[in-house]
Amino acid sequence: MKHRLIHILLVCAVAATGSGCKKFLNLDPLSNLSGNNFWRTEEDVDNYTNGLFELYRAATFRSNMKSPGGSDEFPFFAFSGDMRFAPVYEPSNSGWGRTYVEFLRTNNLNPIVRGTFGWSGNNWSTIFNTSRFMNWDRLFKVVSGANVLVQEVDGVAVLSDEMKAKYKAEGVFMRNMAYFTMVRLYGDVPYYTNAYNSTPLARTNMVEVLEKCVADMEAHYENLPWTYNDAARRAVRGMRGGALALMMHMNMWLASFDPGNANEHYTKTVAFGEELINENGGAYELLPYDNGNFRVVFRGRSKEGLFEMPQNSNYGESFGWSYYSDHVTRAFVGGTTTRRNTYLYYAQAFLDEIYPSGEPDIRRSDWYDGIYSTTGEFWLTKYSNIFQTENNATYVDDSQIVFRLGESYLMLAEAYAALSRDEEAITMLNTIRNRARAMVYSGPGGDELKEAIWYERCKELIGEGHFSYDMIRTRNVLDPDLSFGNTISPEDFKNGAWTWPLSNAVRNNNPNVTLNNYWN
Repeated sequence: MKHRLIHILLVCAVAATGSGCKKFLNLDPLSNLSGNNFWRTEEDVDNYTNGLFELYRAATFRSNMKSPGGSDEFPFFAFSGDMRFAPVYEPSNSGWGRTYVEFLRTNNLNPIVRGTFGWSGNNWSTIFNTSRFMNWDRLFKVVSGANVLVQEVDGVAVLSDEMKAKYKAEGVFMRNMAYFTMVRLYGDVPYYTNAYNSTPLARTNMVEVLEKCVADMEAHYENLPWTYNDAARRAVRGMRGGALALMMHMNMWLASFDPGNANEHYTKTVAFGEELINENGGAYELLPYDNGNFRVVFRGRSKEGLFEMPQNSNYGESFGWSYYSDHVTRAFVGGTTTRRNTYLYYAQAFLDEIYPSGEPDIRRSDWYDGIYSTTGEFWLTKYSNIFQTENNATYVDDSQIVFRLGESYLMLAEAYAALSRDEEAITMLNTIRNRARAMVYSGPGGDELKEAIWYERCKELIGEGHFSYDMIRTRNVLDPDLSFGNTISPEDFKNGAWTWPLSNAVRNNNPNVTLNNYWN
């Protein structure tokens, strides 16, 4: 088991050139990874840790970042975080047959993961490898690899105790990122932290999993650095800010699914949020949005970033068709000056709700072109910052933001509001509005404030992989008004309609696992 797991990590690491850092693990032969030939130097540990972060990127994007567009695609963030339940539509004149846009909006997931849907004999489910949504194996590889790092680093004699604690904390961070990702997809998941586990495990209740994850993080997160001097590692390796953001998110999910202890979870969210914002020593800051400066945030590795997935065209990497921006960017066609149409647009009723008529907001004026177009000219320019080539500007070079400071302000505002700390919630909300040169909130507390925070998350975080998960976590997916009609019933929610289907393949080596019966 040990050799097989490290082989998996090695293959992923060798196949990639990394997150803008130096190349990853490259040892030969594979047997050198065992015994006295590995876990000896800091370089061994650092390369292994790089490979661990690379494993997570490969689990949530294309495993081969250098493959051409249309091959090895997996739009994890776009499909699961941005488009599901969202008020998005395919332009009527598209001609591409992107029926998955409707399937995701209406939560009709079986055609997405099992079906053949496409255009002119072409099959989007094959192109996008959507069957991967039914399998958690790649994310469990992250868990397994993290467990090995947490155990083995203690035996590296050349490392100081401080460095051992730092690398162990990075392993814990990635272990819990993987678990949090799986819980948001599948609900209950098998849980273990021992290295080289070979025992088939049943699924653990998701509340228990998240509670264990939070406790695991609390024991280690302070050993992470606030930031890195090396800009190539900023936000793409484990930082204390990313860990705090992760714990905030996990507690907000706990507040939703463990309602009897909701106030306890909201209180923890507040504590982590206040530490993140008030105690980071200048490591993070909200960057200005005016005069196009918002582009710095989405290019990646900025002082606002807490955790993100990078792509680096200098290394020949591309998110390809898997990136949400591919759906909402009017890129040039070939070497011409002709721009192709986008593949979706947002309902005008949604846009008018989040951007009230006549109210100023940089995010409306600077982030969109053709904002009301339903014929392929809608363009979310928020993600059109750096094109990879000048002559064939098909793909942008921005990072996939997972956590950033601006989002944490809004999550803290939400937790304050849940605890009836309305004044503090309004302060957080208006900090974000002031940056966008939008009208400040001056209304009452209570439900009206909570709704204002919800709509602020919708407009601030559009396209960043939060919308669908926020719909589930807040239960707004049950409200026809707040979901713009893209609802599921309370009974279906209870029965697991918010999860993704699981494949029978997950039971091949573990008969103790049960499937998500709603989808079967």
